[in-house]
Amino acid sequence: MITFITRHKKELQKAGAGLFGLVALLVLWGLLARNYHPLILPSPLETWRALAALWREGSLAANILITLRRTVYGYSLALLAGFCLALFTKGAGLLGALFRPILLVVQIIPPVVWMVLAVIWFGIANGQASVFLIFIVTLPLAFSSIAAGLESIDGRLVEMARVYRRSRRQIIAEIYLPALYPHLISTVSVGFSFAWKAAIFAEFMGSTSGVGFLLSTANSNLETEKVFAWVLVLVAVMLVCEYGLLIPLRRRAARWSS
Repeated sequence: MITFITRHKKELQKAGAGLFGLVALLVLWGLLARNYHPLILPSPLETWRALAALWREGSLAANILITLRRTVYGYSLALLAGFCLALFTKGAGLLGALFRPILLVVQIIPPVVWMVLAVIWFGIANGQASVFLIFIVTLPLAFSSIAAGLESIDGRLVEMARVYRRSRRQIIAEIYLPALYPHLISTVSVGFSFAWKAAIFAEFMGSTSGVGFLLSTANSNLETEKVFAWVLVLVAVMLVCEYGLLIPLRRRAARWSS
């Protein structure tokens, strides 16, 4: 036990500091809630009761999975499209000059405009509007990051591999993938939070299911304690994804590139 503490002293100190910050925030929240009506600021206990009620209703896990599925689906499409566009425009100055301004315009247009168009084009019943918004919001990020990774590849290494008669599969596995891997991990890590936020916004504005829709419903019914409960759910999901998936991926990418 003592050996474990000694080896992980810094990590334990950081975890303790983070836990202390969360407890301090919870205490401050409880103190502030005493001075306001629950309609304005519900207490942590009232929020916990609302969260427990959502769990008993069965709407908690089901709608989290719906939103996660839309997030993963929309962002996967954006990564695939961004990779194809970056690969298609690599080394082609004219095509790059053509696509980059278009993606810049896509990035500049506010998400609310895309959401309005998505509702007009796809409706709100089947979740396609949410997937479309996630895709269109994260596509420029995916393209720019993957394009930067492709540009970082030394062309002389590729030419040398061809001289030594390396196959296309070997060139991809030995040159392209090691160069792209850190960029892909960085794109997934940074872009997933954007995709998650876009999913919540899309469901809030135009959907009949998902966390964003139930958050919108609670807001319309002035159920502030449920609004706070869903906010806690959103934070918890992102923390699980961050510490359970994204941080380990970033560490692996750092080891790969070092």
